[in-house]
Amino acid sequence: MSPKTEAAMNEMVAWARMGKEVIPMFFQSHGRATVSAAVRAAKARGLLVEAGKDGMGNPLYRAPIKAATHAGSNRIN
Repeated sequence: MSPKTEAAMNEMVAWARMGKEVIPMFFQSHGRATVSAAVRAAKARGLLVEAGKDGMGNPLYRAPIKAATHAGSNRIN
């Protein structure tokens, strides 16, 4: 992976970890091909998951929700 792609991926993942949706077009200051490669790499590594579509039908991404580590974290009191 090129350093430019890795930087774009790290920026998107940091944004998603703040609880915000990642909309790829807002990161296109890195370049369209770089953003596409960064999204593909982040999805392959499990750092981003698709969270739906925007009004134009383009995918939105977010950080994945961590799986429960034991039965107690699945219960609601």
